[in-house]
Amino acid sequence: MNPAIMLVDVASANREELKSFLQSQKCHVDTAADGVSAVRGSLEMQPDLVLLYESLPDIGSFELCHQIKQDPHNQLTPVVLLKASPDLWDIQRGREAGAIDIWTNPASPWDLLGRIQTLLRLKKYMDEQAKSAVFALARSIDSKQNLRNGHSERLVGYAEQLGESLRLGDEDLHELRISCWLHDVGKINVPESILLKPGPLNAEERRIMQEHPVIGEKICAPLKSLRRILPVIRHHHEKMDGSGYPDGLRGEAIPLKARILQIADIYDALTTNRPYRGALPPEEALQTLLSEAQNGWLDTFVVLAFSQICRDGGYFTARGRTMLPSYSA
Repeated sequence: MNPAIMLVDVASANREELKSFLQSQKCHVDTAADGVSAVRGSLEMQPDLVLLYESLPDIGSFELCHQIKQDPHNQLTPVVLLKASPDLWDIQRGREAGAIDIWTNPASPWDLLGRIQTLLRLKKYMDEQAKSAVFALARSIDSKQNLRNGHSERLVGYAEQLGESLRLGDEDLHELRISCWLHDVGKINVPESILLKPGPLNAEERRIMQEHPVIGEKICAPLKSLRRILPVIRHHHEKMDGSGYPDGLRGEAIPLKARILQIADIYDALTTNRPYRGALPPEEALQTLLSEAQNGWLDTFVVLAFSQICRDGGYFTARGRTMLPSYSA
């Protein structure tokens, strides 16, 4: 995938020359000529680099940089400020605003190329390291929560077969697998006394537990490669009748991949040992899923598809492979 650059400057021949030059270097380039469109564009595009000139009529470059970096989606996005003659005070203000650097306006696009390429390599490295850290968090939760070692790997297997039966494409299946690994990463913020409690949670404990989808979304939001799975992470505890959390979505408003993950997640929870009960037999777990669908909580069509897969295949069989490495890379 070509690197994406947001070029923020008033419309001019110089801006168009730089845009054409960067495109010739196999970069995807979007432009913005004012603060509002720059903030909106950076959220929509989630660029790998923002080049921000000081010439905007409606807002100063330092303030605009601060606004761009305030959004969690842009925490890992490098912003470079370009000024005619930056001084030490400009450098200090730029760093306080969140800029990675401040450069003198170039005499020609070629003068920028080497520094841009260096920052793009740095951004790629930062993304890889951050993604590895997020997967490490997810693995740590998987290993300690109710001692359910292997929960996420089983979940991938269940959800993948269910997604295939519903004719999801390869890209959707890949996103579903990633979602299975990361859906509970927000539980890193939940105390172990709640995660491992051998019994029902009280009202305050439930409130804390129910924050984990939103926290998980915030953890993953700065990573461009995870952006498409954010709705799955956020909404995998919604219910078809609107009684779920965090947003009370109803029916088809709940993303299909979130509905698939939820059913696979509940099935695995029911069929594994917990501190407060033993594992249920597969048939009893399926009856529980069907009952929750009849109550209006789960997607009936997806539950029936899941039930059919179980019965046709003698319940789920292991696929004979470890799935984590190819998805955490």
